[in-house]
Amino acid sequence: MPLTVVLGTGRCGSTMLSDLVNQHPGALSLSEFFACLDPGVFPEGTLDGPAFWKLLGTPRLKPNVLMSRGVTVPEYRYPIGSGRYAAGEVPAISLMTLPPLTDDPDGLYDRIRDEVTGWPPAPVSGQYLRLFSWWASSCGRQVVVERSGASLRFLPELLTHFPAARFVHVHRDGPDSAVSMSRHPLFRLGVLIGDMRAELGVDPYRSPDPRHAELLPERLRPFAPDSLDAAALADTDIPLVRFGDMWSRATGALRHLAGLPPERLLHLSYDAVVAGPVPQLTRFGRFVGLAEPQRWAERVAGQVDRKRAGAAARLSARQAEELRLACAPGTRRLTALLGGTADAAP
Repeated sequence: MPLTVVLGTGRCGSTMLSDLVNQHPGALSLSEFFACLDPGVFPEGTLDGPAFWKLLGTPRLKPNVLMSRGVTVPEYRYPIGSGRYAAGEVPAISLMTLPPLTDDPDGLYDRIRDEVTGWPPAPVSGQYLRLFSWWASSCGRQVVVERSGASLRFLPELLTHFPAARFVHVHRDGPDSAVSMSRHPLFRLGVLIGDMRAELGVDPYRSPDPRHAELLPERLRPFAPDSLDAAALADTDIPLVRFGDMWSRATGALRHLAGLPPERLLHLSYDAVVAGPVPQLTRFGRFVGLAEPQRWAERVAGQVDRKRAGAAARLSARQAEELRLACAPGTRRLTALLGGTADAAP
């Protein structure tokens, strides 16, 4: 079963792309699959069926803390209130991956559990590929496209575990991405986790300890797992350049794409998709193996939100220059990889 992984820094349009792919009858679009399983997405050794199911189903701390504290994250699509699980206990793959695929994510969760718990031991990459193949076959799909936000952080492991996979690198203007990050709770928390790690020596969402809040300076206490304050997360002032730095650091992983042959790597510009959805989506669909890619592109092109482009253009001249400088290292990396301008669509 062909696997394509969509890569990006985050806030680069990959969620939109995943939703569009989900409307193709021949594609299994797995949104945020690997992100749902972080941390612990690529354990070493072999896993039997029950161990693999534990990896897929065990709730992760950060999203469940955010949901239980009332933080609204658009990508968290599990139906709290009508689903089986309450905020604070949502299983990993139920959080973001299952809801876009079905009106009954709990039922799909049960079907996956019943299937994988009987599987023999295999390395995690083999279990993932077995899952993707079974999942696609069970719903009559011919290709699998996985897309996780800020997935460049997984790139070395993805290349190691899936040596035959194809990759689509979705890229967006750095300052525009940074402005979008500054408005999103996960990226805001990401900046603050960096500050907490500097104080504690650990990420409190990966190594939780109820004493962490007491050890943090007062300005950071509202963001620890045991004391997270949704209003503080939304309202605290975080300089825009911090998000420019975040975007720029994320592009450091682009070096791992160097040398991939064109049959395994497609660069897709978000700005080019916005400017001309049909030809760009057709390129994408042809690359990943969608049947009748242009017909699909023409059908979904009207759902591309053209109002999101150029977010940084509305900044003051001073803010824009500061953000440009913060993004400059990443812009240079991106330009070098694309072999031209950073908004090219080769």
